Amino acid sequence: MEKQNNVPVGSLLKGLLMSNPKLAVSYGKYKVKSSWAEMMGEYVAKSTDEIIFSGRKMIVKVRSSIIRNELTMIRGALVSRINSTAGTDIIDELIIR
Repeated sequence: MEKQNNVPVGSLLKGLLMSNPKLAVSYGKYKVKSSWAEMMGEYVAKSTDEIIFSGRKMIVKVRSSIIRNELTMIRGALVSRINSTAGTDIIDELIIR
């Protein structure tokens, strides 16, 4: 029996994402949407109606004006956190409505 070259799936995925920037951005957007509650907390996630990506902008629609104001004040830090979660720079601007 011959020895097989086993490669972990995680490293294959990482290599695939590094070789295809469009795929990396799409995967990053998926990661941000799926981990929004973990990133922002349960209360903010429940008040979030919609997350939309448009080019290098991310639009977040929230029901609460209080949460909208709080998120607007920390917008710069949120952009960094979102890009960090995505694993690549997917947005330059965060719009909160």
